[in-house]
Amino acid sequence: MATRADITAALGEVSQVPSFDQPSAPVQSHKAASQQPRRQIHKWRRTAGSRTRTSHWELKDRRWRRMLANGEATKPTDFSKYNIRADVPIYDDATYDMHLTHNDWSREETDYLLNTYRESYGKWPVIADRYDSGRERSMEELKARFYSVSATMLAIHTPISSMTAPQYSLYETLSKFDPLKEASRKKLAEGHLHRRQNEVDEESVLLAELQRIMLHQASLDNEREDLRRRLDHPLANTNGYQYQTSQALTTLWQQLLAADRAKKVQRLRPTGNSAYDGFPSATPTSARPRDSNAGLPDTGNAAGRRPTRDSLPSATTPSSAFPNDLSKSDLARFGVVHAQDKLPNGVTFASDRLSKPRVAKSTQQTEKIAAILTHIGVPDLIPLPTPAVIEQFDAIISKVHTLLDMRKLRDKEEQELRVREAEMA
Repeated sequence: MATRADITAALGEVSQVPSFDQPSAPVQSHKAASQQPRRQIHKWRRTAGSRTRTSHWELKDRRWRRMLANGEATKPTDFSKYNIRADVPIYDDATYDMHLTHNDWSREETDYLLNTYRESYGKWPVIADRYDSGRERSMEELKARFYSVSATMLAIHTPISSMTAPQYSLYETLSKFDPLKEASRKKLAEGHLHRRQNEVDEESVLLAELQRIMLHQASLDNEREDLRRRLDHPLANTNGYQYQTSQALTTLWQQLLAADRAKKVQRLRPTGNSAYDGFPSATPTSARPRDSNAGLPDTGNAAGRRPTRDSLPSATTPSSAFPNDLSKSDLARFGVVHAQDKLPNGVTFASDRLSKPRVAKSTQQTEKIAAILTHIGVPDLIPLPTPAVIEQFDAIISKVHTLLDMRKLRDKEEQELRVREAEMA
């Protein structure tokens, strides 16, 4: 015989095995159950509701409804919310003759369209199906006529300047209806409904390819914009035109050198000229590198030694440190000219000395100078003029000015002579 432990091991610990040793719970008798309070039973009554939809239909809403304790029936299901009257524009004869006349629509057909719209509750498929005025009309034509009448009456009752935002939005929707575009849209939608499976698959492939191209284009645009940001140089906040003169550049160098001397690790190297650096460059003896050949006589092969970095002239070495005792042949060879006059600020070219004397104070004088230079064979542009050419040109210009002064004096004398002769006559 199986014990209780065997039954527990077979069924698991979740299941509760009833014990035969303990008495079970008392069973409720039928008499005790009948004495418990019962749920109240509601009565039902068949009621007749109102007519549905339109007054043309005789069908009534008859159904059973539960009665409450006070004898009233429960609230019936209200279907009157679906009984919505369509809003139809109303007009009189004078308004129609003044604003609503149309060459393709008569007054009787317009009234018939509005009545059909009212009876069909604004359902255009129903209107197009039941419309029978003796003339074949498409749904787009019916919509265009109805929307035109509605927009005109809305503008008559409420001027455009006094319309609210919803009214103006409705007016724009009614006024901008295009029957041709609507017919094209429906034709396109009908064509989509009658597509074959291979056409659908081909369109899906084309759409996926278009999406891939658009994503690639967006990625390419982002990379191009990133490259443009990298190539664009940052704009300086200060103006660099203030450092065009030598004095301004010297001041800037002194400021940078002073700021660099205040740092722990110096990066700038002084030129050795106190006029440029702004402070005397006295290098102590102890700071100089020790020369292993100090005190020894020169062996004569110093010219054959490799020059060191300190022995070479730096880019910032002043002009006074370079030799300037060139011979006349070297001066002519290298084109070195000792300028006696003061040089202007900024960059100048030798050709400027040939173009400025050509321009006089007046346009007439400038034309006379150009005519004389052209007559004697001087070209308008002399590329890379040498100092000798510039000197010869200055001599020619001085002679041209002398010639113009003499011509001016001659004209003055001739004028006085003509005046004197006129007085003598």
